[in-house]
Amino acid sequence: MKVLFIGNSYTFYHEMPKLFEALCRANGKDVEVDSVTKGGRKLYENLASGDENNAKILELLKEKHYDILFLQEHSCGPILAEDRFISAVGELKSLVGADRTVLYQTWGRKTGSKTLAEHSWTSEQMFADTIASYVKCAELNGAELSRVGECFKALLAESDAELYTEDLSHPSLFGSSIAALSHYKTVFGEYPTTLEPLDLSEYAEIVKKTVESV
Repeated sequence: MKVLFIGNSYTFYHEMPKLFEALCRANGKDVEVDSVTKGGRKLYENLASGDENNAKILELLKEKHYDILFLQEHSCGPILAEDRFISAVGELKSLVGADRTVLYQTWGRKTGSKTLAEHSWTSEQMFADTIASYVKCAELNGAELSRVGECFKALLAESDAELYTEDLSHPSLFGSSIAALSHYKTVFGEYPTTLEPLDLSEYAEIVKKTVESV
C-alpha cells in the first residue's frame, strides 16, 4: 500500500508519517509512505505552477500510484478560509487520483496561544469550528476523515496527557502518536494489535478507548 501525506508542520513534526509507517509495518501491513510538507503551508499553495512542493508532487506521480492520500490544511485555514480549503482538497484529490482520500483533522490551539488572542477565539471555539469545517469538507469532497482533532479534544477532557509542544500549537511526540493511531484506525478500520513503535506509557488504555470511540 502506497500512502502520500501532503501538509505542513502539523504533519512533519516528530516525523509523523514515518511513525504511521512504522506502526503499520509492526502490525504486518505492507505500507510505503511519502510526504510533501512545508512549514506554514496552505493546501492551495501546493497547486501553484512552479511551486517547489507542486513539482515534488508531480514528480512522485510520474513514478507511483497512491492508494491513500492524506491532506492536512493550515491550522487556521478551515476557519479563516473554509471555501478555499474545500476547493483545494477537491483539486488535490483530482490531481493525485489516489484510491482513497483522507483528511487529517487538526485541533484547536491550547489556551494561552497568541493565535487565539489575535482572533479573539477560545481554545474550545477553535476546536469546534475546526472540527466542523473538516467534517463539512470531507462530506463535500467525498473524502474520509481521520478524526485527530476530536481525539485531542476527548483526551484533553479525560486525561492530563500533554498533547502540545511549548508553542501551544504543534503536537508533542505524544500528540503525533495519537495522529498516527487515528490514521491507522481510519485506513484499516481497526485498532492496531501492537503499539510497539509508539510510547504511550500510562495513557495506553484511555488512548485506545478514545481512538476507537470517535
